[in-house]
Amino acid sequence: MKTRIILGSVMISVLAGVMALDWWLEHARIIRGLPIAILLMLIASQAVWEMAKLCGSAGVLILGLSGVIGAAGLGTLPLWWQFVGAELSGQAVMLLLAGIVWIIFLEQMITRRTTDAIRTIACTMLTALYLGIGGAMILQIRMSDSNGWMKLIMFLAVVKSTDIGAYFTGSAIGKHKLIPWLSPGKSWEGLIGGLAAAAGVSILIAHFGSVGLAIWKAGLFGVIVGLAGQFGDLCESLLKRSARIKDSSSMVPEFGGVLDIIDSPLIAAPAAYGLFAIM
Repeated sequence: MKTRIILGSVMISVLAGVMALDWWLEHARIIRGLPIAILLMLIASQAVWEMAKLCGSAGVLILGLSGVIGAAGLGTLPLWWQFVGAELSGQAVMLLLAGIVWIIFLEQMITRRTTDAIRTIACTMLTALYLGIGGAMILQIRMSDSNGWMKLIMFLAVVKSTDIGAYFTGSAIGKHKLIPWLSPGKSWEGLIGGLAAAAGVSILIAHFGSVGLAIWKAGLFGVIVGLAGQFGDLCESLLKRSARIKDSSSMVPEFGGVLDIIDSPLIAAPAAYGLFAIM
């Protein structure tokens, strides 16, 4: 637990520094979102390697170069939208997706020819979309408006407070398993505790921060995004169960791999962005 607290504090400090730099660059009228986009590209590169490990354990190789290009390209797309304009954003997405498909097929032809082509291409496309779309939605929360950095803080705090609340509540009083065949460590009691923590953190940030949400909306936001985050955790558990491994890697002691850390935000980000847009 001591190691987990220390490393968690280090990661929070690094993220805070990146967001502070991003805030400064925006107010200096240089560029908005660049530090966060760079961080997402670095995370995507490591996460692609971990996805390759998962797929390899399941007997499928993926195309590493195409996976990194696809995940990083999609994940940083909102950064480039501010230069192309809203009227061209749709075309940019379509062209990027088409380019990723081209690159994947080309790398398969060059490096592996016909060997296991269907499964390799499918797993590489899954990797690019899973990491890229989730990353893009996280960045889009930041890029949404002038208060985007505060919304991003709220989103990340809600997702991670759900994980923390679920862990401690489940450890203390968890008796009824949530989905034993998929994630035997999760319990219904832990889920309820995690959602309560998410709602509380969301309300606190809405009260003291400038996110434009009423208190009751903030509580609802916390519950919905917390649920989406737990679903994201289960999605990665599905992949790990299929690959028969416990953690995506051992890069971060006590936490596992990068993918084990970002699995919840990747899936919860679209829900958070949608709620910020309609609330």
